[in-house]
Amino acid sequence: MAYKTEDLYKDALGVIKEYNLFFVADVLAYLGISKDTFYRHFPLESDESNAIKEELDKNKARTKISIRSKLHKSTSPTGLLALYKLICTDEERKALSMQHHDHTSEGEKITNVTFEYVKPQDSDK
Repeated sequence: MAYKTEDLYKDALGVIKEYNLFFVADVLAYLGISKDTFYRHFPLESDESNAIKEELDKNKARTKISIRSKLHKSTSPTGLLALYKLICTDEERKALSMQHHDHTSEGEKITNVTFEYVKPQDSDK
């Protein structure tokens, strides 16, 4: 099926706004076109491709702001903890962690470990 680039562009922007879409894959599904068709009409880094991605990014940003606002107004401990984890420092996040981490290697991956058996000395008791 032949598509007019201008019509696809208008339709893409329309479904992004109407359905609050976040991903190009969602746009493809709503338009009923393949990835190949999309990128044939809107090559990477083209003005149209960039404008479509900007609209998707705006939806993502608005939605994240809305979620954080709801978490901020929440009285649920789970919601408040989720928000805290989003905004806290790395040090605070580590303090909240439920896992124990061995920091003796200072973050370096330990790959070769050898063990040597040492026979206990006889003690006179």
